Amino acid sequence: MTKKRSRGQVRNGKLQKVAADLFLKRGYEGVSIDNIVELAGGSKSTIYSEFGGKCGLFISSIENLCRQSNEPLAKIDYTGLNLEESLKKLSFHILKIITAKRSVELHRLAIGEALNCPEVGEAWYTHGPARTASFIQSVVESHRDELRKTTVPIERMAVILHDSLTGDAL
Repeated sequence: MTKKRSRGQVRNGKLQKVAADLFLKRGYEGVSIDNIVELAGGSKSTIYSEFGGKCGLFISSIENLCRQSNEPLAKIDYTGLNLEESLKKLSFHILKIITAKRSVELHRLAIGEALNCPEVGEAWYTHGPARTASFIQSVVESHRDELRKTTVPIERMAVILHDSLTGDAL
């Protein structure tokens, strides 16, 4: 059953998509609310009432871009795979995602703007790397029986694997 979206949700989704594309292309400073409204339609007042202004729309755009990047990870089928095979499969997909052009642009944008606006870095980390690590954690937890006598918490294992996978690539 498909969930019907209200006109407001559709409008906000369009604003976020247009804003995200512009921010990725031009950076935060290179985009004005007028640019976004001109391409997406709507009004400045909508951006202020729904997102609190340009910064709120920027943070929302970062969150959505991260969610979209991680979406394929939720659809991976691990049926019949052991822990090693599952982690190899997930690792392949993570590396494919983080090396994609759009992901590289997102990473560059989020890190570059985090200096001026820590909330941007926080949103990127929470919806990007931390979310990716949670997929690793889920895979490891689903194979807990294969982890014989480990003393390292599964959450820590997930972060270590995530960081070892992405560190050099990023």
